[in-house]
Amino acid sequence: MKSLGMGGLFAATLIAAPVAAQETASAPAAIVLPEPAAPSALMLPRDTPVHLMVLNEVSTKDHDAGHRFRLRVDKPVVVAGRTLVPAGTPAWGELTEAESSGNAGKSGKLSARLTHIELGSLAIPIEGGTTADGKSGKGETLLGVLAMGPLGLFAKGNNAKIKAGEKMTAFVAEDTQLPHAP
Repeated sequence: MKSLGMGGLFAATLIAAPVAAQETASAPAAIVLPEPAAPSALMLPRDTPVHLMVLNEVSTKDHDAGHRFRLRVDKPVVVAGRTLVPAGTPAWGELTEAESSGNAGKSGKLSARLTHIELGSLAIPIEGGTTADGKSGKGETLLGVLAMGPLGLFAKGNNAKIKAGEKMTAFVAEDTQLPHAP
């Protein structure tokens, strides 16, 4: 064991004295830091473009007016350098008209409106739509009548369809407050 000697003992007492004094004095008040601010809500402005892609084919052969169909956000929605809606976010559309093809070469017709983006539990309303017409079968009907007589009138036109992978652009329908960035 090493001896401090008289000078070392005096220095050790001086160093230890303030520590002992601090221990017996009342504890200083705790430093209170402000709570971290909650993430501020973000605004997705009206008329912001949203690029969408249809996931499954929708046709007048298989679907009627009122049928809801699924899309996805094809490109992230970026506002002021922040991604507010990531690519891949689900979106929805609805058929407003679905007229099947008919005899005498009548082609099918459909109309659809884009309804909303599903961002977590938030439904962001969007505006946009599309229409599609099937190819007319009138040429085939005329050939059918020439070849088969009146039975050629039963030749149908083609159904209208929105193909899987088709891309569309919608627009945010109203200013929408997002609780935080996804």
